[in-house]
Amino acid sequence: MKIINRYELASMLDDNEVFTLINALPEEDFSQGHIPGSVNIPLSDDRSEFAREVEHHVESTDEKIVVYCASSSCPVSRDAADALDQAGFTNVFAYEGGMKDWQAAALPIESGMHA
Repeated sequence: MKIINRYELASMLDDNEVFTLINALPEEDFSQGHIPGSVNIPLSDDRSEFAREVEHHVESTDEKIVVYCASSSCPVSRDAADALDQAGFTNVFAYEGGMKDWQAAALPIESGMHA
């Protein structure tokens, strides 16, 4: 797992880079606001189930994946990225600043369940 900051993530989005952006928070949090283009795959206690859900959204385990959660004090992004690493995904990044950091920079967000 590698760490990514908001500048790198914003640049990837601006450049239309091909990657999967995963919000690993519960559905309620996702529907209240998320980074545009995100898919919601909540991290559960069953890490292998989380990895299987991610497999449905990517073409291969070497596809670039960025996982985020609520803030730098939220452990979910790192835990989710670790779960993916352990499941054999090879190009996983954690955006540890999460929604709090993204919103603090006044970057765009979407709400609702349709990303």
